Amino acid sequence: MKYPVKYTFLGFYLNSIVDNGGFVELDIIQSKINGKAVFSYLKEKFGDELDISLYTENEIIEIEDYFYNLDNAIDARRKFGIEKNGICLLVAYCFEALQHNPENL
Repeated sequence: MKYPVKYTFLGFYLNSIVDNGGFVELDIIQSKINGKAVFSYLKEKFGDELDISLYTENEIIEIEDYFYNLDNAIDARRKFGIEKNGICLLVAYCFEALQHNPENL
């Protein structure tokens, strides 16, 4: 999947999960980011609500790496205003990717 579609597509799915009441504590998502296990956790928790079948394994790894790098460089509360819902943090990371193409970093 090409940039920027891979982040907009993901952002839409994550946003839909939030709209349907999906919630994951921020510290849990950050733990999964640091373990590079975000997608496996989300698939386990939300099942078919998150369709990542269009992503290759390498794309999943690239996105997880990008989230990992952001999480270790940015204060989410200060920059994005995220304090509670970890899924909202992932949506914010998708927005950040749309502003700064990770493939060019």
